[in-house]
Amino acid sequence: MFNKFWKETLYALFFILALAFLVTQVTAFKVFDIFDPIGAVFEDMESTDIVFSQLREDPIAEENLVIVNIGDLPRGGIADMVNIINAAEPRVIGMDMIFRNPKEDTLGDLKLSDAFSRVENLVMYSKLVDIDDDGDFDTLEVSYPPYFDYGETAFVNFITGAADQDDLKMCRQFAVREYVNDEPELAFSVKMAQYMDPDKVERFLARENDVEDINYRGNIFDYGDTAYPISYFALDWYQVLDMEFAPELIKDKAVIFCYLGSELGDRKAMDDKYFTPLNKNYVGKTHADMFGGVVHANAFSMIMAEDYIDALGDNFAYIMALILLYLNIVLFTVIYKVVPMWYDGLTKLIQLIEAATLFTLNLVIFNYFNLKVDVTFSIIAVLIVGDALEVFFGVFVNLFTKEGRRELRQLKKL
Repeated sequence: MFNKFWKETLYALFFILALAFLVTQVTAFKVFDIFDPIGAVFEDMESTDIVFSQLREDPIAEENLVIVNIGDLPRGGIADMVNIINAAEPRVIGMDMIFRNPKEDTLGDLKLSDAFSRVENLVMYSKLVDIDDDGDFDTLEVSYPPYFDYGETAFVNFITGAADQDDLKMCRQFAVREYVNDEPELAFSVKMAQYMDPDKVERFLARENDVEDINYRGNIFDYGDTAYPISYFALDWYQVLDMEFAPELIKDKAVIFCYLGSELGDRKAMDDKYFTPLNKNYVGKTHADMFGGVVHANAFSMIMAEDYIDALGDNFAYIMALILLYLNIVLFTVIYKVVPMWYDGLTKLIQLIEAATLFTLNLVIFNYFNLKVDVTFSIIAVLIVGDALEVFFGVFVNLFTKEGRRELRQLKKL
């Protein structure tokens, strides 16, 4: 009897796995496209978004970095801003923008080139490009070299999953380092942090992660698009040109020049803007909540604070789901054989409790330990096991018993 019970549970495990495989193959042919509008609402959401947008305590404001909005200034105006900020002796200046070609306003180009030449520590924009579309970056797009070949370049690419600019750009991660024709190129935020504290960056790179989750700290003023307080101090272009700031605000700090709208608070500006886990509407997001320069700032802050997000890999997620699936098969088999009248109600209750516990535990672990555990497969395993096991006993097992085959033959005669 003992051996029969365990054999039966193992057969049930293989049956449910095979059934799950068949279902995934059917959905691969888009049989259930009718549900796409529902899926589209949730496809860009992760459970950990709830922690960022709703549960975490307000973080401390960033003190090592200032963000400067270039607005719609021409290059000559940007040059004036760079000179003013540079005179306040920042540790490093980063330019999160590209100057692709010379302008008809040659004087503006010359002024900007001269301003860059005066900056001791300068990080210039680069963009990784895969021209051949073969998965390997083969080109590094940089600002027009004759005029703007100063400082070091660092790439500004984010991992968003967007195929083009019109797609929803959800930014949770960034690549740490990429290679272009075998030459290494660091991410913009990493290069900025390297000038501020090379030892911290060395420890960061020693993690040897190709991709890192951004442990978001906050935003600039965003009209309530995120629930976080203002974590980054931003200067608008006119404040810089009119010198409406104290030089002590800039001295020995990192400064990122970037586009934050025509002026700070411009809600119509959508260029270089992303959805992040801080978005207050973590399901069915409506407004992009963060400019690219501020995303770089968050990655920079994470490195400077050495406050990283770790993750248990896919293998752990699969093994955990398999163990939970089998344990539930054993438990539900006992219920099916001992108290069959209670099977439906009792198993459904257990499934709901287990799924809610897994979901909550995932949020708690992420909130307190910065550890991501993918419980998706475990929750799916818990939710399908009850009905799938009923199919196993009610159909599959009966096909291999005399009584089951006899009832099937009687059914055919009707």
